[in-house]
Amino acid sequence: MTYSRAVRVLHSTKAAPAETTRYATHMAAIAGDDVDVSFFSWPRALFGRYDLFHLHWPEAFAADGWGPKQLAGTLLTRLLLLRLRLTRTPVVYTLHNHAPHDGPVSRRLRAVYRGFARLTRTEIHLVPEPDRLTSAETVRIPHGSYVEPFAAHPRSESVPGRALFFGLIRPYKGIETLLAAFAETDTDDAALRVVGQPLDTALAGTIERAAAADARISHRFGFVPDRDLVAEVTAAQLVVLPYRELHSSGAALVALSLERPVLVPDTPTTRALRDEVGDGWVHIFTGTLTADALAAAIRATRERPAAPPDLSARTWDRVRRAHVDAYRRALAGPAADRETVFAWLWGQDDNLGDSALRRGYADALRRRGPIAAYVEDASSDYISGLGLQPGDRVFTDLGAWLAAANAAARRSPATLAINAGEFSLSGGYTLRLLRILPALRRFRRRGGAVVWLGAAVPARRRGRTWLFLRLYRAADLVRWRDQTTSEVFAPAPAMPDWALGLEPQGAAHDAPRRTLGVSLRFDRPYPSAEWIRAVRETAERLGLEIVTVAQVRRDSAYAHRLARDLGGRAVAFGGVSHATHERVLRGEYAGMRAILSDRLHALLIAQTEGAVPLAWTEAAADKLRRHFDALGLPWVTASPDQRIACLRAVDDAALTAHAADSAARLAAARAALDEVRDVLAGDQWRPAPRRAAPRSTTPRSTTPRSNTARSNTSA
Repeated sequence: MTYSRAVRVLHSTKAAPAETTRYATHMAAIAGDDVDVSFFSWPRALFGRYDLFHLHWPEAFAADGWGPKQLAGTLLTRLLLLRLRLTRTPVVYTLHNHAPHDGPVSRRLRAVYRGFARLTRTEIHLVPEPDRLTSAETVRIPHGSYVEPFAAHPRSESVPGRALFFGLIRPYKGIETLLAAFAETDTDDAALRVVGQPLDTALAGTIERAAAADARISHRFGFVPDRDLVAEVTAAQLVVLPYRELHSSGAALVALSLERPVLVPDTPTTRALRDEVGDGWVHIFTGTLTADALAAAIRATRERPAAPPDLSARTWDRVRRAHVDAYRRALAGPAADRETVFAWLWGQDDNLGDSALRRGYADALRRRGPIAAYVEDASSDYISGLGLQPGDRVFTDLGAWLAAANAAARRSPATLAINAGEFSLSGGYTLRLLRILPALRRFRRRGGAVVWLGAAVPARRRGRTWLFLRLYRAADLVRWRDQTTSEVFAPAPAMPDWALGLEPQGAAHDAPRRTLGVSLRFDRPYPSAEWIRAVRETAERLGLEIVTVAQVRRDSAYAHRLARDLGGRAVAFGGVSHATHERVLRGEYAGMRAILSDRLHALLIAQTEGAVPLAWTEAAADKLRRHFDALGLPWVTASPDQRIACLRAVDDAALTAHAADSAARLAAARAALDEVRDVLAGDQWRPAPRRAAPRSTTPRSTTPRSNTARSNTSA
């Protein structure tokens, strides 16, 4: 379904109060030219105009009791469900918790769950988990961080030894356990601060009595505006959340956004959070919080980690775009009736660049519908780097993937995406194409559409080029990764590499950059002593530490050898997944001033993290020149006889100028990728739906299908 106006979304929660950032504030930030956001009131819910209902905390529709207010709420909820069903308004449900925190699931709440579950088309999970409450498609959209809304408020100096509990004070949050554990600690300089609104007078009395008995305990009751909350959190050394159960915690994200470590119970979601944000920020206790566990966490956090917590996956821009995509998918209809995108996402199993660029491709394709990915014999390590979502499927058999694509094209709209990246015209690709081309013809006859975006076929090869030309002619939307492919192979517009559209995950780009990166291919001659000497001299001249990295597993031995010869340290690609190693490398790239590499995606991914890409290596191939010339960065490459000279000539001023130029060209490339995504998400490039033609004895025309609309569609 394509909307010519903004999609109107009604949230089931009320707007956040002024000067207070809550989850509703994150939802309000989704508003834009393509989405209109409003918040709940009964008149708006029953009589207002909206295209989609976004459900949060369904227990709010099932208040306990049998008084007039509760009975009226039950009647209004039934009327709302009836209105949603009669108007066929889809529901998007964000799973904040599996059950109410402060009581059992009542019969009335079960009825509310069932009513909304029947209407739910997309279930959003804030944390990685297999469980679901509805039969709808699931998608993971993490809770946004608070870095952006809190950036304008002044911070306090951390008070050594101070532990803080903050937020709405409710029984399940374990405040009594925290008070008891703290009372047993014998750390003289420890202090406990409790800030928030108690749910009832009994909880308030418990805290007041504890504070009266122990001078180290202080409290502030009531709702706290953002400015005061930032001051309270940043004054703490450690934030303690002794919850008896924890699914997703906004309080933990507040603390991490303000660069304060947290102590939380051991659950699958807190372990996942620890892995996400990095070492030293999330401390975990098992079972009931004890005095020993609390004291140990206070000791461990006296020195904060050198790198800030990695919250790059939770920027408000990323959260917004993910919600917009979820809304589009919900409005498109039930999964069985919605367009499926069959994406060829196979790449080298040990090559991080291959999975990263295809993740960017898959993210763009997912705007049309869920992904059915063909990955051949890829390992789970490689698949982790593709960023597949819960609603996506994985195929390892080419025949099964093609059969599923043809079956989908018979039922409903379907798109097949040919692989991105460089095609080598090798025997392996040739064999795949011989199987794919006949299936593509059937797929298109049944109404399917074909895209080929971000590929490079840089040279013709006698006896095989005709296969790729047929593949090109079968596609409805084509974009090459560089202009050379268009000139020597087949005419179509150029676009930047998909990897440039990936969000940075490392430290803030204004953090100090103290390293010079080096990443070389294992299958090229080892660099000369003269080049090694020039790199060492360059690092010394610029005051940088040398870090050698392997973005491909087979480069690891080279990385260790280079580290020895260059006097640096090595970051090899060991037995970890692509997703984990990419996070490690991005952290390294974020600290690099520049990177020297003959691997295209080492240069590109480092560029997205703010490092200056330099292909001044002895074995750099011509494809690097083609790509960076297309980006408008000709200085990234140099002729073979000038590469060592470029190294010896570069100075601080030149690197500063290169960094500014690189950042500007990266922004332009990302804008160009946004245009490609918008074209892909629309329908103007798709062939008109085919209708069954009447039987005729007239010979079929042999006039070829025109490629004009495809090749001239502007990106």
